[in-house]
Amino acid sequence: MTFAPDRPSYLRYLALLGFLVLATVGGALLHPVVALAPALAVGVLWVVVKVPLRYPVLGLTYLVLAVDFVPERPQSGFWPSPLFPIGELLFTQLSALTKIGALRFPLVDLLIVGLLGIAIYRRTTKSTIDPPVLPMPRPLIAVVALSFFAIMFMEVRGVMRGGDFRNSLWQWHQAAMLPFIVAIYHYAMRGPEDWPIFARTVIAAGLTKAAVSVYFGAVVVPAMGVFVEYTTCHSDSMTFNFALLVATMRFLEKPKGAHAFRGILLILCIFMGMVYNDRRLAYVSFVGCLLAGYLITPWPAIKRTFSRALVLLAPLMLVYFAVGWNARGGAFAPVHKVRSLIDGEGGEGNLDYRDIENLDLIATWTQFPLLGTGYGHEFLEPIPLPNIAFVFPTYRFHPHNSLLGLLAFGGMVGYTGIWMFLTVTIYLAVRAYHRSNISEHRAASMVIVGAVICYINQVFGDMGIISYICTFLLSLCVVASGKLAVFTGAWPMPRSTLVPSTPSAPVPPPGAITYPNPDETPAPSVAKTG
Repeated sequence: MTFAPDRPSYLRYLALLGFLVLATVGGALLHPVVALAPALAVGVLWVVVKVPLRYPVLGLTYLVLAVDFVPERPQSGFWPSPLFPIGELLFTQLSALTKIGALRFPLVDLLIVGLLGIAIYRRTTKSTIDPPVLPMPRPLIAVVALSFFAIMFMEVRGVMRGGDFRNSLWQWHQAAMLPFIVAIYHYAMRGPEDWPIFARTVIAAGLTKAAVSVYFGAVVVPAMGVFVEYTTCHSDSMTFNFALLVATMRFLEKPKGAHAFRGILLILCIFMGMVYNDRRLAYVSFVGCLLAGYLITPWPAIKRTFSRALVLLAPLMLVYFAVGWNARGGAFAPVHKVRSLIDGEGGEGNLDYRDIENLDLIATWTQFPLLGTGYGHEFLEPIPLPNIAFVFPTYRFHPHNSLLGLLAFGGMVGYTGIWMFLTVTIYLAVRAYHRSNISEHRAASMVIVGAVICYINQVFGDMGIISYICTFLLSLCVVASGKLAVFTGAWPMPRSTLVPSTPSAPVPPPGAITYPNPDETPAPSVAKTG
């Protein structure tokens, strides 16, 4: 019996290369960004066959957070960074890139669904490409799912009341994707041992955005001679604060020289990006995170000393604010920032655009307090707003204050259904904090609490509910909170999950002390309580 000789392997590679070249040239005729599609397709095939899900999820996380977020007009619309083409590919509707009208969704949605499909397929077929993952608490899974069904309820109610279906889709799109993003993070994160690599990925994205912010603000803007309101985009405030929290909480939970040096260097780089981006909400969020940490953490000697110092300095702070209230710069610049938050853009005693919009949203909510208007409806304008339709035609479908918007469009029922998972996330993170003797886990718990606070502030002040950046960061924190709670014994190990999984590390019972690293020792002066 004879066998036909196999064709040389290099011929297969040459054929594949030829196909990629032809497909790339053909895609470039449609749009320069579409030229990347063939190589992307080959990369996806390789991921499906060979790569653990953790790595493409890490890559997608970095890209979402680091590239230009085109829906928010990055760099105030004056300058595309070198990462702009990737941002355009990720976040622009594919119908605009491919000229195929049916593709009315961005590539990032396709990647999320594709990664989730790969994960479910591998679990169903018992593939060994991915290691087992620690399960999530059932209540957390339930409230994350509830948020999706609450959104669907608001959509159905709004359309049945005559709402605009086409505009309604973009009122809830990113929020409805959150459960799917949570799912891919669940399958990608084995347990708390993967938290450091995910945190470093976010930090890398934050440093990338800080570099873009500084370069644009310090080099491009002076050369162009233009005025800009921001140098990257609004949602980057959450990425910046996440990086600051990692540096701060890691040092506070385990003070040592290496953490101090790396933390100070990171804080300086990120803070420069924040200063050029000039988002007041970023500073408010960071102060809120520190306040939450102050209230949650135990009371060692250093915290008691700090608290006493605050009490002694309170009269001096009052004098400082009183003297600097009418100043605009110099040593009193922080006072001016605080006053601008209180007075708003309209000045003292005047209503600015945001104030009027908030009053209109509250008025809309009072008309439909229980179920809201449903999606697809504009908020009411009992106090007329300046007409900005020439730059933002659908502005009454997308209020800046997304929190009040949820109340207006969903009433108490929709608002509670969508946001209940935030409460459960913080609850589990705080319980995990007080049950862990590992500094890395305690620091992660505090970062999670701070990230949720930042998300709430972004939703309240900068339309954060329709931002992929905010949604990805929040989804990561939801999953990390659940896995930390199970690992530390803050929540019992689920007997079963929606997709069977096995913990990657033993779960200590409540009260047990575990030291996986030889340098981890309990702090004798800190009493951990339940």
